[in-house]
Amino acid sequence: MEPEPAGRFEQALERRLLRAFETGRVLPYLIATMTLLVFVFAAVMRLVDEKDFQTFGVALWWAVATVTTVGYGDVVPKEPVGRLVASLLMITGFAFLSLITGTIASVLVARFTTQRGESAALEALARLDERLARLEDRLPD
Repeated sequence: MEPEPAGRFEQALERRLLRAFETGRVLPYLIATMTLLVFVFAAVMRLVDEKDFQTFGVALWWAVATVTTVGYGDVVPKEPVGRLVASLLMITGFAFLSLITGTIASVLVARFTTQRGESAALEALARLDERLARLEDRLPD
C-alpha cells in the first residue's frame, strides 16, 4: 500500500522538526513536550485514583518522580487503572529520556565534527576501536 501524501500541516511540521534536529534546537521542544505530558498524566491520575492522589499537587509530585525514574515510592497508585496509567508514564519517560540523551549525543558529535573536521572524528573513532580491540583481547575465552 502506498502511504497517503502528507498534508501542508504535516509537511510544515516535518520541516520544522528536521531543522530543529539539524541545528540541535530540538531539546526545548522535547522538554516542553515532556513537561506537558507530566501535567496531563498528573491530571489523569488525579481523576482515576482520587483515593491515593487526593490533590493535584500530590499527583504532580508522583508524575515528576515517576517520569524522571527516581520513583521515591512515597506516593504510589494502588488501583489497577492507576497502575496502568503509571505504566504508560514510565514507558513514556524512558522513551523521552532516551530521546533526549540521544539528541544531546548527536549534537555533541555534530559540533565536534564541525569544529575539528570529519577526519579528526574518524581518527578518534579509530583510536577507540583499537582500545576496544585491546580490551577484548584481554578477556578470557
